[in-house]
Amino acid sequence: MMIRLAGWCGVLGLPVCLALAPLAWANATDAAAKAAEAAAESAPPVIPAAAAPMVGTWNVREVDGVEYVPLEDLRSFYKLMPLQPKGRKVAGQRMVGNGEVELHFGPAPRELRIQERLCMLTHPVQEDATGDLLVSRIDVVQLIDPVLRPSYIANRSAVRTVVIDPAHGGHDTGTVTPYAREADVALAVATRLGAELRKRGYEVLFTQEQNQYQSPQARVDKVNAAPAAIFVSLHLNHGRSDMKGVQTYTLAPVGRNEKPLPGHEFSQSSMALAMALQSSLVEKAGAEDGGCRRAHYSPLNSIRCPGVMVELGYATHPEEGTRLSTEEYQLKLVEALALGIDSFARAMNPATVMQVQKAPVVEPPPAPVKVEPAPPLKKASPAPQKARPRQRAPRRRAPARRHNKPKNRRGR
Repeated sequence: MMIRLAGWCGVLGLPVCLALAPLAWANATDAAAKAAEAAAESAPPVIPAAAAPMVGTWNVREVDGVEYVPLEDLRSFYKLMPLQPKGRKVAGQRMVGNGEVELHFGPAPRELRIQERLCMLTHPVQEDATGDLLVSRIDVVQLIDPVLRPSYIANRSAVRTVVIDPAHGGHDTGTVTPYAREADVALAVATRLGAELRKRGYEVLFTQEQNQYQSPQARVDKVNAAPAAIFVSLHLNHGRSDMKGVQTYTLAPVGRNEKPLPGHEFSQSSMALAMALQSSLVEKAGAEDGGCRRAHYSPLNSIRCPGVMVELGYATHPEEGTRLSTEEYQLKLVEALALGIDSFARAMNPATVMQVQKAPVVEPPPAPVKVEPAPPLKKASPAPQKARPRQRAPRRRAPARRHNKPKNRRGR
């Protein structure tokens, strides 16, 4: 089941389930506990197997000694549909999605974008005779599935401690350019990040705090001694003056004729952590997306917990190197890293159980009630007025006649 990936700082906005909690042997004797620890140390690290559907039901093919899975099987398993690439169609390019998540393969053979976040595949995609793409099984198991379904990571566990590793220190200054000094920038970001994470309730440990040199083995020992920890190593990159962007590295998968390293036990959870941090750095800090990548870097080989190495930017790029040295941008990086760690910790918490999304129950609407139309309104007639009593007009009297009688004259 695919669920929405956005949101929160990144791509790991997924509910989680199916945690395999470690067994607690409360009644074991000290001798038995010591024997178990010795056996665990001598035993080779266990690499998580693929999810059950990937074992027997997928049409796995072998190309040049590498196992590949058809893209059609990925589409069917993750309920994805083919999407038309934007703009001009490029050979070897494929886009699949379901309206909530998109996977974009190509145009380069080792490029994959999940929700527009770049990931570099271990093996290049191949194209079969029918024109369908083939994706290496190791990339499906250790890259695509942990990002899309972090709840199915077999050895996930709650995160209580964050071990922060400021790169270099002391006489080992790392990359030094006119724009930035790697050891100084890494220590400044690490110090601020530790303070921010403590505010959020994490226990924070540093491999070194005062610009002092620590050997790779000493760093590994501090990480492996921390309980329920994740490891975040901070660096600055170097390259051509036109190269820029943030990159997040995890341990490369086991190659041919290679023995598994301790860090391979946590390959899936490390990839989930890398994607959470990379997405947050790009979205929240506005950094250029240099992608999630994999390589054999110390101390990633020897740690026994999820761990990544973050290249915060290129010290050799004039603009980016200058920005890395400013307090304003360092605070943005700190906020983005803390948000990424938060989202990863939520996904890894065994107490968080995935709520299966069921189709909503739609009750049939009630039968429509027939309503008679209202009669048309009639124009109200004026109220009858009371008849007033008829009043007679006053009679007009004729003026009195004047009789012009001759006056009696005397003597007549």
